[in-house]
Amino acid sequence: MKICFVSPEYFPISGGTGAYVYYLSRKLQKLGYNVHVVARHTVDSTEIVDGVNVNYVKGVGNSLTRYWRFARAASRKLKELNRKFGFDIVHSNLPLVPSFAIPEKSANALISTVHSTWKGEAEAIRRGSRRKLNPNEKLMLRFNSLLRSYEKKLMKRSDALIAVSLYTKKELTELYDIDEEKIHVVYNGVDTQKFRPNRERAGLRLELGLEEKHKIILCVGRLYYRKGITILLKSIPEVVQKFEDVRFIISGKGFKKNEENLRKLTQELDIEKHVMFLGYVPDEKLPDLYAASDIFVLPALYENFPFAILEAQSTGLPVISTKVGGIPEFLRENKNGFLVEPGDPEQLAQKIMTLLKDPELAEELGKCGRNLVEEKFAWPLITNQVVDLYQRISNTS
Repeated sequence: MKICFVSPEYFPISGGTGAYVYYLSRKLQKLGYNVHVVARHTVDSTEIVDGVNVNYVKGVGNSLTRYWRFARAASRKLKELNRKFGFDIVHSNLPLVPSFAIPEKSANALISTVHSTWKGEAEAIRRGSRRKLNPNEKLMLRFNSLLRSYEKKLMKRSDALIAVSLYTKKELTELYDIDEEKIHVVYNGVDTQKFRPNRERAGLRLELGLEEKHKIILCVGRLYYRKGITILLKSIPEVVQKFEDVRFIISGKGFKKNEENLRKLTQELDIEKHVMFLGYVPDEKLPDLYAASDIFVLPALYENFPFAILEAQSTGLPVISTKVGGIPEFLRENKNGFLVEPGDPEQLAQKIMTLLKDPELAEELGKCGRNLVEEKFAWPLITNQVVDLYQRISNTS
């Protein structure tokens, strides 16, 4: 079977969609599938990445022009590749791939994974202050109607949709009027060998410039409003009043102004010495960062099924996150972590302090999280579900 993924993100990984396509394409290649990827880069090039044929097409500019240019270039590249290879399946990734990126008859079947939706994200961030949004988020709100039209058209064209959570399926049926029979829930996966517990923490902390005496609370995610970083910072003063040796590590990139505003907030809250902004951490370094930490926090305002929580759980960290999107589908209160209301720094602080006070509870929650990902979210399990869908769709196309 010849498969071509279309995704603006791939390798080097820059987000959840990139992680999804990168890990899934590699697993499929190892199973003997002929796998190709069309992805965005700053220049046109062709490479073999872990056996996968990757075709990078140029897409530069702001978020909207990159989106447009990538889609046009991807369409041309897909036509070229399909003439050469004759794809059985084109696997697109929403919402970052618009309908005009996928030419008609570019494969025998079209499958789209829905990682989130433009309408769902817009509704989540509209509730906040517009001045807290970065330029990408403001553009997304301004052109939301247009983006949704491209998004929905590709949903309707697809022979099947993969929803990454039950919450995502609900978004598709309620916000986009998609027939339930077309939607297949297949959760995201995690590399349980790459992200694993019981590693040598002292050495890792030394490499990262972290002290062994500190309790490390980690947050991984882009510095976007919907990730809730401001909420995390507002929770810190109460925590450090009682736990002086706690350090909060924030890994993720964002626009310069947004990062400056976050740093300014740490000054206003007088928590500068307790907070470290690492910026973007390459994918190959993330396992070390998780393994060097004690607690993982993601106070998100909108998420469908975040990879960062799966990676933290796979590393054996106790997780604190919010009751939004698909998160409660795999993060259970007092089972493998804690859930708090979105936008509530006081509740977040209380849960952090609960874990700091009770290391045995933290360890137990971390072990339960590790067991969960091994049983349900390891990439071989997820890949088998995707392969099953490929075969069913191929047999009916």
